[in-house]
Amino acid sequence: MRHSIGSILALAAAAVVAGAQSFTAIGEWAADAPQSVLAALGARFDPRHARYAAPDEATVRRVAGRVDGDILDDVISSWLAHRDTSTTDPAETPPAAIAVDGKSLRGTFARTGGAGVHLLAAITHNTATVLGQRQVPVGSSEITWFQPLLDTIDLTGRVVTADALHTTVEHARYLHQRGAYYVFTVKENQHRLHGLLDTLPWHEIPAHITSGSGHGRSERRTVQLAPLGDFLGYPAIDFPHATHAFLIERYTTHHTSQKRSAHAALGLTSLTGRYAHPAHIGGYVRSHWHIENKLHWVRDVTDKEDQSRTRTGTAPRVMASLRNLATSTHRQAGHTNIAQALRHTARNTTRALTLLGIPT
Repeated sequence: MRHSIGSILALAAAAVVAGAQSFTAIGEWAADAPQSVLAALGARFDPRHARYAAPDEATVRRVAGRVDGDILDDVISSWLAHRDTSTTDPAETPPAAIAVDGKSLRGTFARTGGAGVHLLAAITHNTATVLGQRQVPVGSSEITWFQPLLDTIDLTGRVVTADALHTTVEHARYLHQRGAYYVFTVKENQHRLHGLLDTLPWHEIPAHITSGSGHGRSERRTVQLAPLGDFLGYPAIDFPHATHAFLIERYTTHHTSQKRSAHAALGLTSLTGRYAHPAHIGGYVRSHWHIENKLHWVRDVTDKEDQSRTRTGTAPRVMASLRNLATSTHRQAGHTNIAQALRHTARNTTRALTLLGIPT
């Protein structure tokens, strides 16, 4: 054994935190790393040449293709969760939230067609810290891996948001058993449930109205929250632990074209008491998409993930896991512009180690 797996993965993590987008770039970063950095990362010491030796690109690639992806994700997520500041305080309003959503790595799709690598991740709403990730096997679905993903995360007192795919009876019961709340949207293809929600007397329910302007458009948003229960005479909504139904309507005007559009979303939540407020529900639904904007978009555009042609073994997932680590670490350090943070880290080799808590 010439290099330990731990040192190889630590070196790869530091390189990705510094902006490396491929195994070639990781190999180049390692080759340029000074002796003090290689020593801190646990690189092999070569007594014949009296210096620390860095693994080459091929070695890093082979190791990444054979690592157990679940173990690596659990280690990374556990480390990030320990540093996360979004834990819920009993007096906090509203409770901290976790978003669950999936992403396919388009670069892993074969040119002749067929499925590629699909990953399901969970991140915090406010800090965009990745708390867990699981690979969805070919022939399976995100629904099956929702619970295994969240099994590794402390959900007590937190809110879990997900798209309509995960609005299922089993998921609602699971979250309640774990001491968590849910905010789920319901789409028209869920015919019975959507129909019942649509028949609620929304015209009689007060609306919470907000408006804003930015990115070349103006938006007006209304949120209505209907308590559920037989005492109100509303249609019975038989969904586990649901306390309120909600209707969110968004009206958008584009400044340049003056084009107008409208969008409506129905959903259910298990939030109770002072947490069940229209402003909170609207905030949860909006911030759910941070997983797209602050994680998936960054990996696609900044890290150029979908341009990667890496397909061997677990290597695509390992690179995605290291990108999660890099993005979350930079955000925990207070950076909002990840591209800028990567450039800043790349200018000094020891900055990546500092971010990862490795003494230099």
